Amino acid sequence: MVILKKSLLVAILVIFSMATSPIGAHFDPPGQPAVQVNVYFIGMSLSEDMDDGANGYADIIGTYKVTHSGHGTKDGKIDMFYYDWDTLKGKNGYIKKRLLYSHKECSPLKPITVEVSMEEHNTIFSNTQLGSGSITVTKPGIYEIKLDKGKALIEVKVTPAVLYSEKCSYFYDQPPSYASSLVSSSGGYIYDWQLANMIHMWIANRTGYANMVFIFNQCFGGGMIDDLKEKLKGTGDAAFLSASRHNEASWGLADGYTPSSWPEMAKRGFKKPEGYYPKEVGEELARTGKDAPTMREIARRAEQQDPRGPYGLDSKETPQYTSIGKGDSIKIGKKADGSDVASRHAILFAGNANAKRHWNNLDRAYKALKKHGFTDTDIIVLAGNGKTMPGGTNVPGYVDGPGTKKALYEAIVNVSKKMNKNEQLVFWVSDHGNRERIENSLIKSILDPVRQPVPPKRTARRPEQVSWDLDEEFLKVVKLDPDNQPYVSILVEATPEVVEYGEKMFRNIVLYMNGQMLELTMVEPIIAYDGEPDLDAFELVYYVDEGLLTQENLIEVAWLGEPEEFIKYSITGLMISTGGINELEAEPVEAVEEQTLFELLKEYVPVYNENADNFPGFIKRIAGNERIDLEISLENGGVLNVGIVTEGGYITEFSKGRISEPTMRAWTDEEVARRIISSEDPMSTATNALKMGEIRYSGVGFGRTLRVFVFKVVIKVYRVVEVIGDLFG
Repeated sequence: MVILKKSLLVAILVIFSMATSPIGAHFDPPGQPAVQVNVYFIGMSLSEDMDDGANGYADIIGTYKVTHSGHGTKDGKIDMFYYDWDTLKGKNGYIKKRLLYSHKECSPLKPITVEVSMEEHNTIFSNTQLGSGSITVTKPGIYEIKLDKGKALIEVKVTPAVLYSEKCSYFYDQPPSYASSLVSSSGGYIYDWQLANMIHMWIANRTGYANMVFIFNQCFGGGMIDDLKEKLKGTGDAAFLSASRHNEASWGLADGYTPSSWPEMAKRGFKKPEGYYPKEVGEELARTGKDAPTMREIARRAEQQDPRGPYGLDSKETPQYTSIGKGDSIKIGKKADGSDVASRHAILFAGNANAKRHWNNLDRAYKALKKHGFTDTDIIVLAGNGKTMPGGTNVPGYVDGPGTKKALYEAIVNVSKKMNKNEQLVFWVSDHGNRERIENSLIKSILDPVRQPVPPKRTARRPEQVSWDLDEEFLKVVKLDPDNQPYVSILVEATPEVVEYGEKMFRNIVLYMNGQMLELTMVEPIIAYDGEPDLDAFELVYYVDEGLLTQENLIEVAWLGEPEEFIKYSITGLMISTGGINELEAEPVEAVEEQTLFELLKEYVPVYNENADNFPGFIKRIAGNERIDLEISLENGGVLNVGIVTEGGYITEFSKGRISEPTMRAWTDEEVARRIISSEDPMSTATNALKMGEIRYSGVGFGRTLRVFVFKVVIKVYRVVEVIGDLFG
C-alpha cells in the first residue's frame, strides 16, 4: 500500500471512473435492473523476454471474438501495444483500456465468452505466436485468459442502466401453487383470491367503475396482483403496483431511525421511519395539476428511486407493476382519457400496524389523496386496533376503524354502493404480508376418523406425491422475521351439518406436520371462496414451529373425539403460511461517495513525505526544490490544475488551482492512473508509463529546462542500453 501511495505522487496520477459509450441493446426478460455490459481488453503478461532490438519492447497484436449468449457476437482486431520485459519481468502490463464489446440487457447477466489470439509482431521475421485462449464469465470482474506464452487480461464491467429501467420492468406471475395474503389486527388473513373475488363480485360485476388503482406495500405484495388482474380483465381500466415480488419481503426503516442515524437516507428525503417504496410512491402521488403523473409513471419513478430497489444502495426488493385496459394512463381523479371522474373513493388498510413506519406510510398516502381533493368521507382508513398506535398514542382523527378482516369486507361493500362507471377507487395497503403454499381446490373427503394424509393434487409436482413441497425462498424468508408465526390451515366446506356442529366439531380435528401434532388456534369463516357473497367454508388455523418446515412436508388429519361422534367433512383447501412477515429492517448502508481528484491527491501528501528518503536520487534531483504546475486531463473533458511546492524532495504546499511562478509543468490523465492503481506492482507500472511518454513534464525557464532535458537524456540512454541488451543478449 505504501508503494502504491508513493507511486501516485511520483507519477502525479489520479483515479476516476471510466465512461463508456454503448454499442447495442437487447432487452429480454426476466427482469430488473437494466444493465450496461462492457467488455475490455486491459493488458497482458508474458512468460519470457520477447523484447526486440527495434524499440526494446515486445510489439503485440491480436484478434478477439466476444459471444454474448442470446444477444450477439462481435469480433475484431486488437491494435498494437507494447510490453517492456525489462520493467515488468513477467508481471501484468496494463494498457489503455480497449473496448471490445458493449451492450445493454436485462438482469441477470447472460454468459459471455471471450476468445483471443495474440502474437508478437516482427517487421523482418514472421510473427511469434503467443497463443490462443478463451474464457466464459457470468459476473463482472477482471479475468485472465491463459495463452501458451503469457496471459491476456480482460475486464467485464456491469453497471445499472437506470434510464432504461422501463425496458426491464418485468412482472413476475405467482405460480398456482402459491398465494399471498394480508394480515389483519384480528388475526384473520385476507388471501389474494378472496380479495379478488370480493372486488369482482361487489364492484366489477355489480356497479362497474371508471378505473381502480391497487397499491400493495407489504411483503409479497406482488402476489396480491395476479388474481385481481385475472378477475378484473375485461371489466375496465386498472393499475396494480407493489413494493416487491410475490416471493419477496419488502423493506423499511426501523422505529429508531433518525436522519442523523443514517445520513444517506436523510439525503434521500427520509425524515422519519417509513417504508422505502411507499415513501417514493407517496411522493409521486402527492404531485397535482399539470405535474400529476400517470400510474405507469409513478411505478417507474418509484422503482428507480427506491433505496432498496434494483437501482438503489443494496437491492432487496423488486417493485412490480402491471395494468389492464388503459390502466397505464390513469391519474388520480381522472379517467384514462384525461377527463374527470364523477367522484373518487379510497380504502387505506394497515391491518397489524405495529411499527412507526406503518403509521407514517399511512399518513403520507392519506395526505397525498387529500391534495387531490379527496374528502374524509371519500377515504376509509382502517389501521391497527383503530384506537391507539404503538406506545399508546391515540390514532389520527382520520382513522375510521380497526384493520380487521371484517372491517375490510364491510368497507368494500360500503364503497361498492357508491361506485358506478364514472367512479374511481384507490386501494392502498401497508404493513405485514404472508406467503402461502396453497391448493384451494383440493376436495379431500374425510369419511372416517382414522389418521390419514392430506396430499396435494392439482399442485403436485410428481405422480403419487403425498408431501407438500416448499421452495427455497419460502424456507429462507420464514426465518427472517423473528416475530412471525407460521401456520398450516385447512378449509372445511360449510355443509349444513358442519355449520350446525361448528366449534364442537372443529376442536376435534387435529393436524400432524411431519409427525408432530398441531393444535387448533383459530377458526375463520370464508365468505368469498367463489363468486357469491355467502358462507363457503371455515378456515381452521394451526400454528407450527418454523423449525418443522422442510422442503418436503407430510400433513395428516386426525379425529380426537370418540369415533361415534365423528362427522364426515370435506377439505377444499390447504395452506402453509410464512405467517405475518413484517417489512424487514436493514442495517445502515452508506453510499460510497467517490472522493474528488484533489482530495485523493492531498490525502497522500503525508505518506509521500514520510517515504521521500526512499525514492531514487534522480527523482529528488528533478523535483527536489520546485514549484510544479500539474495539469490533469479528466475523462469528462475537464481539466484539474494542482499546485505543488517541494523543498529538498518533500512536499511543503499542495493547493487546488494553478500555482504562481512555476518552475516545472507536468501533464498526465486519469487513464494512466487507473492502470497503475490496478497493477500488482505500481512502481514498475509507473516507471513504464514514464518510459512510454504517458507522463510528460518540462522545465520553465532556461535553467530548469536544461535540467529536465538532461534528465530525459539519462532516460533515453538507459533505454539504448536496454535495446543493446535485447539485441546482443
